Amino acid sequence: MLSLIVINDNTCREAGNTGLEAARVDDCMRLKRAEVVAEARALVNEEGLDALTTRRLGERLGVQGPALYRHFRNKQELIDALAQTFFTGPRMPSEEDTWQDWLSSVARSTRRAVLACRDGARIILAAKPDLSDRVDKLLAPLLRAGFDRREALLASHLVGRLVIGWTASEQAFDGRIPPFSANLEPESSFEFALKCVIAGLEMHLIAKRMNPSPD
Repeated sequence: MLSLIVINDNTCREAGNTGLEAARVDDCMRLKRAEVVAEARALVNEEGLDALTTRRLGERLGVQGPALYRHFRNKQELIDALAQTFFTGPRMPSEEDTWQDWLSSVARSTRRAVLACRDGARIILAAKPDLSDRVDKLLAPLLRAGFDRREALLASHLVGRLVIGWTASEQAFDGRIPPFSANLEPESSFEFALKCVIAGLEMHLIAKRMNPSPD
């Protein structure tokens, strides 16, 4: 992993006002985080994830390194931000969402977004999101239904890994599903796999209700 210089949020205020430092101040002031992420995604779409470096990104944005480091301390943070662009649906479930609808809708929308970006599955695999501040809210529909916290986490991971593995295969094989001679249709095939996972979780919940653990 590329090691980058860490520049804190005070870079722009602390830099001087002459020569190269003045240019860096100008870069920092005009560059927005969303612009960096959008340009990074454009670069990946054009040339692939391996082409993503801070040098290339700075050249495309017309800025020098410190302007990027103000928003992203390292390449990993940039990859994490790219991965966040794949979650295009509701950020949080509503009180009316069933756990089946919530997990299924997130799986479908994330799959579409990942496939819309070159090397999207690789980005998801490399991302290290920190959900610690909102994980219970994300799991709320499962917790309401009767899953305990451990089960809810594992159920979420199970659906997430289906999406990651499925999209990785789709991108590796140009959308086709092996064996190619079977001519399996991608959308209906993914729906079948997703419904099987949801059905398995439903059966687990039914069995848990029928055979509750002793206190």
